[in-house]
Amino acid sequence: MKKILLLLCFFFSLPALATDKESAFDRVMRTNTLRCAYILLPPEFSKDVNTGKLSGMAYDVTEEAAKRLNLKVEWTEEVNFQTLASGLAAGRYDAVCFSLYRYTQQARVLDFSIPLFYSGTGVFVRADDKRFDKSLSAINDPAVKIATIDGEMSQFIAAEDYPKAKTVSMPQLTDLSQMLKNVETKKADIAFVNSVVAEGYLKNNPGRLKNIAQERPIRLFSHGLAFGKGQYDLVRMFDTAIAEMQDHGVMEKILSKYDAAGKSYLRVAKPYEASK
Repeated sequence: MKKILLLLCFFFSLPALATDKESAFDRVMRTNTLRCAYILLPPEFSKDVNTGKLSGMAYDVTEEAAKRLNLKVEWTEEVNFQTLASGLAAGRYDAVCFSLYRYTQQARVLDFSIPLFYSGTGVFVRADDKRFDKSLSAINDPAVKIATIDGEMSQFIAAEDYPKAKTVSMPQLTDLSQMLKNVETKKADIAFVNSVVAEGYLKNNPGRLKNIAQERPIRLFSHGLAFGKGQYDLVRMFDTAIAEMQDHGVMEKILSKYDAAGKSYLRVAKPYEASK
């Protein structure tokens, strides 16, 4: 009889034990603080090596959204694309406050905010290379070398769209601009690079490369902040703040600060236009 009672007590205590862990939303609301991880990748996110001051588009967006929610941002930890999900799962931070691709490879382990903006992936070749001007299908040739980084979108595009071409692969954590450098130095012929990342390289190395997919990017991605899987309340709270920033024109001001022409940060379309 005593064994039965003990088993019943254990059984009925299980639901209580399962709910003991504090959710990220509850912790944020209790402390009024959002713990953010970040990725150093200008102009998205930068850190002054002398002063430690943080800046960048993603920094501005996060700080503004938190301000509207009466939250303080604690910039907790620098991460990279390979480690960011594990830190969320371990509870070391509440969000990755960086404009990440909202793509399916991460959907099993992350939840994303609504889009902050969109970006296109360009196809970059040397300025004097005209082999692919008429059709990108010419890339699918064993004589063509594509610069890629292991586990990065460039690798997926090469495998999916141009399986016959050779790849010049580099290890994870390689700076994305190195793909452009490999094309410039003729180690590769093609690089698939996000237009936001490529902008800085092209500005510092004018006239050396060209984007032959400027008008029609080879991939289009929406970008959002990332949260731990299942943190629905926290995601929805930031969705509301981001939507308000878009509706009030604040998001446009932030994006224009880093991309006045609107060529790199492709704006989210308005849900409606006010009647005249």
